[in-house]
Amino acid sequence: MQDYELYYWGLPFRGNFIQLFLEEVRADYRKLDASEVYPDKNLNIQYPGMAPPYLYDCRAQVWFAQMPAILMHLAKAYHFLPDEPEQHTLALKVILDCNDILMEITNYNGTVMWDQDSWAEFRTHRLADWMAIFEKTGQAHILKPNAGYLLGSRLTVADIATAALFGTLVHSFPELAADLEHNAPRVAGLCQRVEDRPSIRSFLEDQRNELGKAYCGGQIEQSLRDVLR
Repeated sequence: MQDYELYYWGLPFRGNFIQLFLEEVRADYRKLDASEVYPDKNLNIQYPGMAPPYLYDCRAQVWFAQMPAILMHLAKAYHFLPDEPEQHTLALKVILDCNDILMEITNYNGTVMWDQDSWAEFRTHRLADWMAIFEKTGQAHILKPNAGYLLGSRLTVADIATAALFGTLVHSFPELAADLEHNAPRVAGLCQRVEDRPSIRSFLEDQRNELGKAYCGGQIEQSLRDVLR
């Protein structure tokens, strides 16, 4: 019996948070198209969510929705939470920050499309502040670009989530790499080190060969590309 089934679109965006984790721990899982569950069958599953990703834990026979909840479930199962109990909450906080940035960079899940003025304001202030928040979070442990992790001396779910967020962002939109280097140079180094881990690197190479610079798809991604062009 395989360990998990992951339902998401053929895009990195929220799905990579879970896939990078599953690849790092070398879990036995199948990636399935989200259309097999969403939207028609969504309300038929136990503990439904509003939208993908969905994770089915085959051994526990339990469905999970919401990217942060899925990551916390996996982090507990594979002992990828920090050592100190209070830092478990900090790891969740990092994942929730990632989820907030995904919502904000898509202009609240595509409520409106970006225009040059609104994007320039967001990029200069809000996105820069988010990057600085991650840099401040890790400053006690990431003493230089090649040492330490976000919440301590070992890799945790917080580091994988951070790499899934910013690593994917700067790969899909290379124009933002300089922003990350300027506002969060240690975080930029951390993302590269996580992406260089053997199983993650192999996965990303295959995915990026297949999908190129794809990010979240649709009109939302197109509006991002238009304002960054």
